[in-house]
Amino acid sequence: MSVLVIGAYGGVGSHVVDGLLSAGISARGTSRTPGACDLPDAVEMVRLDLDEPATLPAALDGIKKVFLYANQEGLAEFVSAARAAGVEHIVLLSSASVVEPATRHSRSAQMHAVVEEALQESAIAWTFLRPTTFASRQLRWAPGIRSGEVLRIPFLQVRTASIHERDIADVAVRVLTGAGHEGQGYWLTGPQALTQQEYIETIGAVIGRPIDVVELAPEDVEPRLPESFIRTMTELLAAPSIVTSTIEEITGVPARSFRQWAEDHVKDFS
Repeated sequence: MSVLVIGAYGGVGSHVVDGLLSAGISARGTSRTPGACDLPDAVEMVRLDLDEPATLPAALDGIKKVFLYANQEGLAEFVSAARAAGVEHIVLLSSASVVEPATRHSRSAQMHAVVEEALQESAIAWTFLRPTTFASRQLRWAPGIRSGEVLRIPFLQVRTASIHERDIADVAVRVLTGAGHEGQGYWLTGPQALTQQEYIETIGAVIGRPIDVVELAPEDVEPRLPESFIRTMTELLAAPSIVTSTIEEITGVPARSFRQWAEDHVKDFS
């Protein structure tokens, strides 16, 4: 069996590829520019652009399972081509924003919901992975931390259970290689809900120096924050922090902590 990993060079997809190879499963990776990807020689790389339907048949030839990240663009053509190719199971990297009450009105939630609905209507078995905020989102602070700047951030007390990209990939590999996951939507979180202030303090502890931070009022942020983002963050401030045990239930291993993520990415902040 060969699994098609769409976006094999991405932050999650590259770890899915590694996990499949470690499990003895062949992986076919896709990229718009496959020649530029630095992946193991065992990975068959093919060109795929969901905006170019002509690239679909070759990528899907002989494939039974797909790890998919996609937006609405080109989705109908992908589903049609997947059916024609005999794909049996699609594992979608979706988002917890689809199910979390405070974020269900967001643009991200709406986009992911459209993709989920299309797969539900596709007549192909599906599984939805719905991770909360990626821990890698904190890389947006890396340039300021490396240069010793004072970080100026709104909503410092918003609390989220951010997730290590490797945990998402580990779940994806289990779902792609195991049985009984069809028709399931899995809400994935890290093991602990932390505030943005606590994320910054954790990074400081890992790199061995304090990081100065000042909280900005949302209206003082430049460029101006979208109203939809302000609404979502305001609702998250008041909402209970949700932590699930789904990662451990599926993989048998506890989810990685944010500190573990920071240690894995220490060079980005140093």
